[in-house]
Amino acid sequence: MKIKKITLNNIRSYSSESLILPSGSTLLSGDVGAGKTTILLAIEHAFFGLQPGQRGSSLLSNKEDEGSIILDFEIDNQEITIERKLKRGSKTITQDYASLTINGQKEELSVTELKIKVLNLLGYPEDFLKKTNILYRYTVYSPQEEMKSIILEDPEKRIDLLRHIFGVDKYKNIKDNISIVALKLREKSRLLQSESNMLNDELKRLEDYKIRKEDLGKKQVIFKIELKEKKEIHQKKDNEFKEIQKKLFEKQKLETEIDKTNLLITNKRQAFIEKSQDLERIKKDKSLYVVFNEQEYNLLINEIKSSKEYLESLNNELISCTASIQSISSKKEQDFDRRKRIFSIDFCPTCLQNVSENHKHNILNETENDIVSSEKILKELTEKKSILSKNILSLKGKLLDFENTKSRKDIEKARTQDLTVLKEKEQSLEKIIDSTQKDIKILDEHVSNIKSSLLAFSNLDSNIHLKDRERAQALSDENNTEIKLAGISKELEVIDREMQVTINKLAKRQELQDMSQRTSLFEQWLSEDFTSFISNVEKNIMVNVRKEFSRLFNKWFSMLTTDSFSVNLDENFTPVIMQSGFEIDYAYLSGGERTAIALAYRLALNQIINMIHSKIKTKDLLILDEPTDGFSEQQLDKIRDILKELNVAQLIIVSHERKIESFVDNIIKITKDNRSSVQEQKI
Repeated sequence: MKIKKITLNNIRSYSSESLILPSGSTLLSGDVGAGKTTILLAIEHAFFGLQPGQRGSSLLSNKEDEGSIILDFEIDNQEITIERKLKRGSKTITQDYASLTINGQKEELSVTELKIKVLNLLGYPEDFLKKTNILYRYTVYSPQEEMKSIILEDPEKRIDLLRHIFGVDKYKNIKDNISIVALKLREKSRLLQSESNMLNDELKRLEDYKIRKEDLGKKQVIFKIELKEKKEIHQKKDNEFKEIQKKLFEKQKLETEIDKTNLLITNKRQAFIEKSQDLERIKKDKSLYVVFNEQEYNLLINEIKSSKEYLESLNNELISCTASIQSISSKKEQDFDRRKRIFSIDFCPTCLQNVSENHKHNILNETENDIVSSEKILKELTEKKSILSKNILSLKGKLLDFENTKSRKDIEKARTQDLTVLKEKEQSLEKIIDSTQKDIKILDEHVSNIKSSLLAFSNLDSNIHLKDRERAQALSDENNTEIKLAGISKELEVIDREMQVTINKLAKRQELQDMSQRTSLFEQWLSEDFTSFISNVEKNIMVNVRKEFSRLFNKWFSMLTTDSFSVNLDENFTPVIMQSGFEIDYAYLSGGERTAIALAYRLALNQIINMIHSKIKTKDLLILDEPTDGFSEQQLDKIRDILKELNVAQLIIVSHERKIESFVDNIIKITKDNRSSVQEQKI
C-alpha cells in the first residue's frame, strides 16, 4: 500500500491544501503547532471516519460550516480515492458525505458502508469490522503519548488489549463458550437422566401388555374355533332353507303354470266360439252367390271390342265427310265470288291484255257449271253425314248396353272369386276349430297332472318358516361370536399399538440414557480435556509471541540506548528494564529513556502484529508521530540506524527535530501563515 496524496479543505488550521506523499521516508517538519499532526489525523479520518468519542469539532475548522478530506492511495495496483465531508449543524458536526472511487469508478456510500469496504481493502480481519481502528493504530500510526499509555496501562487491561490485537482472545472466547456449553450440557444430561429414569416403568408396562396379549390370544383361538362351528351350523341351516326355498319356488312355478294353462284354455275356448261363429257366417254367405259363365263373358268382351272398332271407323268417316263438305263449300264461295268479279275486269291481271265480252261469258259459263257441280256434291255429302251421325248414335247406345252388361258380369266374376276365398276360409276355420278342440283337451290333461304334482308340496309353507327362524338364529349366533372375536382382535390391535408405542418409548428412553452418558462424557471432556488443551494452546501462543515480542523489543531498545540497559517483557507484556542486574522502575527513567521504551515497544508491536496478521495490506506503511521526544543528541544519531533497519516502502515521520532531515529521503515543511497551515516546500 502507498499513500499518494491528501487534500484538506477547512480541516483544523488548513483552509485548502494538497500534499503529495512520495515513496520512501518522508519527514513532515515544522515548528510545534504548525499543523503536522493534523495531516496524520486527516489520513486516519479518511480511512475510518470519526472514531467513538471523537467529535467533528476536533477536525472541522472553528469558523467554517463545511470541510472535506480527500485521500488518494494505491493498493494491489488499484488507484483508490476516499472522500469524506464534515458539516456543522445547529448542535453537532456530522459526517455529511462519503464516497469511494476505485480505478475511476465512483460510489457514494454511507459512513458504515465505507468503513466496511476500507477494512476489506486494507485486508483487516473480519473481527475488526465492528471495532475501532485499533489494528491501524498499532501497525501504522500510533501517537507517541498513546504508546506510552499502553506501557503504563493496568497489566490486566493491557493483556486483554494485546490478546485482542494478536487475535488470541478467541481462545478466551472459546473457553468462555466451553463453560457455557458445558453448563448447558450438564443441564441437558440431568434432564436426559431424569427422562431415562422412567425406563423401568416402561419395561413393566411392556411386560403387562405381553401378559394381557397372551390371555387375549388364548381367547381368540377359542372364539375362532367357536366361530368356525357357528359358521358351519349357519351354513347347514342356510342350505336347508335354500333347499325348501327351491322347492317352494318349484311349487310357485307349478301354480304359475296352472294359471297360465287355465288362461290359455280360456283363450282357446274363446277362440273356438269365435271361429265357430265365423264358420256359420261363411256358410250363410256362400248360399247367396250365383255361378259365373266365363264363355258368355268373353263373347261380351269381344262384342264390345268390335263395336268400339266399328264406332271408331264411323267417326273417322264422319270426320272425312265433314272436311269434304267444308272444302267444297269453300270452293263454292270462291266460284260465287269470281262470278261477281268477272264483269268488272277489263284487263287481264296476268298479261295486261284487254278481256273481251265473249271471253267473259265463257268464264262465266264455266263458273256456273262448277257451282252446280259443287251443290250436287254437297247434297250427297250432307245426306251421307246425316246417315253416319244416326249410325254412330245408335252404335253408342248399343255399346252402352254392352258396358252395363259387362259391369254386371264383372261383379259376378268378383263374387265368384270371393266365393273361392270363402271356401278356403271355411276349410281353414274347420281345421282351426278341430285343432283348438284337441289343444283344449291336452291343456285340461296338463292342468290335472300339475295339480297332482302340487300334492307333494303341501307342507312347504309351514316348513319354510321354521327353517327361516332356525337359519336366522344360526346367523345371530355366528354374528355374536364374530363380534366377540372382532372385539378381541381390536383389543389385540390396541395392545399391539400400545406395545409398539412402549417399545418406541423404551428405545427413546434407552437412547436418552445413552445420550445422557455421552453428554456427560462430552461435558467432562470439554470441561477438562478440551479446556486444558485450549489453555495450553493459548499459553504456548502467548509464550511464543511474548518471546518474539520481547526479543524484538530488546533489539529496538538496544539500538536506542547504551549497552548498560536491557529489557524484556513479563507475562502481562509489561516492560521490565534491567541495568547492571537491577530492575529499574519506568517512572525513574529520564524522558528520553521513556520515549525510547515507548518507541521500541511500538516498533516491536508493529512487527509482531504484521507477522500474526500476514494478509493485511498496510505492512509497507509506517507513520511515526514525534518518535524522538526528549531524545539526547546521542539517541537522535541512533534514529538513522532505526530508519534503515525498518526497511518499509513508505515511512512518514512527524518531528520538529531538524537533525532528522538528514536521515530521510523527502522533506515536507509545514508553516503557518496568518494562522493557516501551508506547505512551504515539497521535496
